[in-house]
Amino acid sequence: MMSRLWALALLACALACTKKHPTTDAGPDDAGDEEPATTTSNAIIIVEPSDNAQTLLSAINAAQSSIHMTMYLLTSSSFIQALITQKKNGRDVKVVLNQKFPDASTSNATVFSQLAAGGVNVVWAPSSFVYTHEKAVIIDGTTAWIMTMNVTYSSPTSNREYLVLDQDPDDVAEAEQIFDADFTGTSVTPVGKLLVAPVNARDGLLALLNNATQTIDIEGEELSDAAIVNAIIAAHDRGLAVRVVLSDDSPTTAQANAVQSLKNDGIDVRKLATPYVHAKTIVADGALAYVGSENFTANSLDSNRELGVIVSAPAEVAKITSTIDADFAAAVTY
Repeated sequence: MMSRLWALALLACALACTKKHPTTDAGPDDAGDEEPATTTSNAIIIVEPSDNAQTLLSAINAAQSSIHMTMYLLTSSSFIQALITQKKNGRDVKVVLNQKFPDASTSNATVFSQLAAGGVNVVWAPSSFVYTHEKAVIIDGTTAWIMTMNVTYSSPTSNREYLVLDQDPDDVAEAEQIFDADFTGTSVTPVGKLLVAPVNARDGLLALLNNATQTIDIEGEELSDAAIVNAIIAAHDRGLAVRVVLSDDSPTTAQANAVQSLKNDGIDVRKLATPYVHAKTIVADGALAYVGSENFTANSLDSNRELGVIVSAPAEVAKITSTIDADFAAAVTY
């Protein structure tokens, strides 16, 4: 009981201590062809592995009215039980689960049945997307957790993951709009600040890259999208310091070619074995940080449901920068 109260107190402190600022348009007007990336400063970053996702679990357990989750892969029994318990406690608990996977041995079918048996309103994600790769949890209509992390046993303990606790009211409302559309199988055209695939995510990432003026740090599981790769090379060619950290998985042909193109341009590309790099993040000028479910691939940006956000809170961006510093130092040449 005391450990749960302690976790809830930590969460309450984090929420209360976060500075609230108006949304800003960040980035110089004269750098690149894209409009500056639209960002939010009202956010908290959590880096995993650190707390075994206990802050997120505590937030779900403390929800007072609603929990709306969209998840690519859900296997953690602690989270599954928390959703069922909160439904029994009268909360509005709804879940959108991804149904299709590239590996036939991976499935959400058992979890779907378990949630349904527990009274949770659970649906399969719309079939219009190749995969619903989004990882998001909206709590009480006031906070949106936008994450690189699946809700599994190993993700928060073995992977490099980034979680954004987004408290910007406009972002939360937009995340709810997207959730409602996917839950009901209807269409939606987001017009807010979030990076939504397959709608505006690539444009948002390109704006972040093309408006950077000093440094670009990238940490990702996958990197092969031609437009993203070309923007990274263009940034390096205009004099920016560029660092790239990728997972040490065997690359696809497209990724191998992309990495070779980056290396041919003199960009330092490295791979990290531990923790496993499941991150999807870009930091521009040490001031703006993208975090989301979008991998830097054509399929992710063009065919999947994905959700991301660009954060500008200095102390929160610094958490990602310092993590990439350590991961880059520990990684080996790709």
